[in-house]
Amino acid sequence: MSLIQLVRTAMIFALTFSAMPAVADITSSELPAVKALKINNPQVVTAGLPTEAQFSALANAGVEVVINLIPTDNTHYLDSEPDLVQQAGMTYENIEVDWQQPQLADVQQFIKLMDQHKGKSVLVHCAANYRASAFYYLYQLSQGLDASDKQMQQSLSPWGDLQQSFAKYPQWQALIEQVKQQY
Repeated sequence: MSLIQLVRTAMIFALTFSAMPAVADITSSELPAVKALKINNPQVVTAGLPTEAQFSALANAGVEVVINLIPTDNTHYLDSEPDLVQQAGMTYENIEVDWQQPQLADVQQFIKLMDQHKGKSVLVHCAANYRASAFYYLYQLSQGLDASDKQMQQSLSPWGDLQQSFAKYPQWQALIEQVKQQY
């Protein structure tokens, strides 16, 4: 390769990667006290249902995308949430995950949304951070995260004692095992 070709290649490389969007971080010190908030990394937090007033504070803290896993017919679903999120300048997404019968298709839809919003700061929430933390854990598995029991306990810390939780909610343990087999 000639020196001119090498310089051209270097310039194309530099221009390509300098044009890539920077990863957006969430300022954890500015996060409101959302129910069961878990900071997973600087780009992803999971939580229970924010109050109406907390959505603008979440945007101010750097959240760009809100993924709500509560079904629209659930008593915990906040009808005004899509408008509140959009008025605060964030993107709103909803996957209606049935607590009693979580589906692999829901997880696959979630993985697609997370990939679609890669590089953006994301809040994943449900009513109590059970669905949200489980789905984020499953997303991490799809990305090659270690599937050890220790990692699962850390990722699903909002659930408390996993043995007790899975005994009470076996449908979630079954879903997690189903996803583990795929990834």
